[in-house]
Amino acid sequence: MEQIILKDVDVSYVNKKAKQNIALTINKCNLSGDFSTEKYTLETENDIYVNRLKFDNTNYISKKNIHSELALEVDNQTKSYKIKEGLFKIENLAFEIYGNIISANQTQVLNLGIKGKDMDIKSVLSLIPEKYKEKINNYKSDGEFYFNATVQGSISDTQTPEIRADFGINGADITQTSSSITLQNVNLKGSYFNGTKTANSNLILNPVSFTINQGSINGNLSLQNLDNPSFAGKVISSMNLGDLQQFLKMDTIESINGQVKIDAEFSGDAMAEGNGTYDNIQTSGNLSISNANLKIKNNKLQYNNLNGEFKFNKNDLIVDQFNGNISSTDFELKGFFRNVISFFIKENEDITIEATLNSKNVNLNELLENKSEENNQSEYTLKFSEHIDVNLNTDIAHLEFRKFNADNIRGVVKLKDKKLYADPITLNTMNGTITTSGMVDATDSSKIIVTCYSDINKINVTKMFEQFENFGQTAITSKNIKGTATAKINFASILEPSLKMDMDKLYAGIDMTIENGELNNVESMKSLSRFIELKDLENVKFATLKNQFEIKNQVITIPKMEVKSNAINITASGTHNFKNEINYRIKLSLNELLSKKAKKAKKENEEFGEIADDGLGRTNIFLLMTGTIDNPDIKYDSKGAIQNIKQDLKVEKQTLKTILKEEFGLFKKDSTLNTNKPKEETKFTIKWEESDKKEEKKELKKPKKPEQEDF
Repeated sequence: MEQIILKDVDVSYVNKKAKQNIALTINKCNLSGDFSTEKYTLETENDIYVNRLKFDNTNYISKKNIHSELALEVDNQTKSYKIKEGLFKIENLAFEIYGNIISANQTQVLNLGIKGKDMDIKSVLSLIPEKYKEKINNYKSDGEFYFNATVQGSISDTQTPEIRADFGINGADITQTSSSITLQNVNLKGSYFNGTKTANSNLILNPVSFTINQGSINGNLSLQNLDNPSFAGKVISSMNLGDLQQFLKMDTIESINGQVKIDAEFSGDAMAEGNGTYDNIQTSGNLSISNANLKIKNNKLQYNNLNGEFKFNKNDLIVDQFNGNISSTDFELKGFFRNVISFFIKENEDITIEATLNSKNVNLNELLENKSEENNQSEYTLKFSEHIDVNLNTDIAHLEFRKFNADNIRGVVKLKDKKLYADPITLNTMNGTITTSGMVDATDSSKIIVTCYSDINKINVTKMFEQFENFGQTAITSKNIKGTATAKINFASILEPSLKMDMDKLYAGIDMTIENGELNNVESMKSLSRFIELKDLENVKFATLKNQFEIKNQVITIPKMEVKSNAINITASGTHNFKNEINYRIKLSLNELLSKKAKKAKKENEEFGEIADDGLGRTNIFLLMTGTIDNPDIKYDSKGAIQNIKQDLKVEKQTLKTILKEEFGLFKKDSTLNTNKPKEETKFTIKWEESDKKEEKKELKKPKKPEQEDF
């Protein structure tokens, strides 16, 4: 036999004991030689596709094309093979091979040398997986790359030869072809060792250096035990971030510039689990950023004028000062970022931020907006990471969100376990002050629970309606109401992550006082013009209004309240739901002048209305208002009138009983009567005939129960 030709042959070899796994396809293989003699020269030329070439858990070659040309001196007597000429090419990376192989006792002893041939940076980068090759084509280089390796030792079921390699780059230039920016004078010296039973594998890069325009980087890196590597390194750099971006062309960044300086050392020990986690992470050194600007693609936020001084301390980052602008929001931050290195290089690590935040202006419209430049619709998102804990002492001069504006915001904000706490926050807004404590709970990714207690002191009611966008209704707006409000509010609600509120899950308890109030041109008040002249209802002023409100199940419940003014007193109670459906009971109490005007102008008040004189010259009209706020249905309320008369009789009865107790000693056992008050001059006298005295007493003790037809 003098020649063998193989085509399209799949080869698979697995040796689990020796941890060897080879899978390849021989596209073409030619072997020739005098196979029948003891000594001969074997010549071979091969084109092979290697799917994997794995020894002892290290995959040395994966999914690469290999071409080889070999002249091998074969000695069958000594079972030795000497490489006379050898060329080995992986993709575009070529190597010369020399050495010999000796077989003894089913063990092969290798003593091989490998040397890179005519190598450049692009040929080295050709070993990168296919999906990244498009990016490689954007770079060109004209520097020298060298590679020398030795393979020595036995290869068997239990033994792996020792592989050592030295490689590097000398004085190379690497150019990004689209931007024409160049890494100049690139120098790298590296070494690789596959490890033995007594020594760990390692990869060492020392030194690594290059310049880019006026910037430079110098450093080193060491990885020990490559199956589960520990690391150590150092970096000293000063460069323009814009130059680096032009070279790397990071897809997520639209533009970046500014200076960054770093002088730091770092190290970490791999955890025994071998899952890419690290222990005993140590850092030291300094980092500074000056005049940096950043724009991220598909994001309207702009990060401008970023300046900072940072210190690395073990696993923490100390922020001596960091300031800048996020669009129109400015910030100045000082504090500690604890466990920050582990947070960025390990999964499921926690970071703790203890800092002070100062700002002249915070614009939440921009910061919370989830609007890309392709989508002009404003959306808001709020998500918290379970791995971020924050303790932030804030001092914000001005804050705005939608139409809400506040000044001098001070307090502590905490974030832990996806819960945001404010405890407490004080702020000036709407000409008054607010102190609030609350929690935003985002532990459930599908909803956000908000609870808070607020103490509001003397805020401008007009501005309150304006800044809270009239609370989503149109019945009473900022144009219709004036006054100064003081209130205590308990609030709870559920929101979607987009900050859309679930109105069915909204609750509020409000204890409010409004002073120097006005209701102007309120449509629901104007609808009362059927009973009073319109001009008397267009402007209603009152000194003080106190009441408690409850909002629950989309219904606002208003207990009995009274709006007092010189001309008209309005007493009202009822409900008002979020669909603007109303059910109010209203009592209009008119002074003497207005009563006469109402009787004269509105004859139906006497003909059909339930009216009563309170004895002080005021006339009461009782009304029931139902329907919707836009289309109210108003009618006379006989039930309200009767309840009012019963209440008046009850008060009058108690007053009369008190007088009789004081003057005549009657009703001594009635504990509801207070006779400890200073005695006042009696303004009326009571006379009766002696013979009728008993009957009169009976009648006074038990007044006749009023019936509706009596009135």
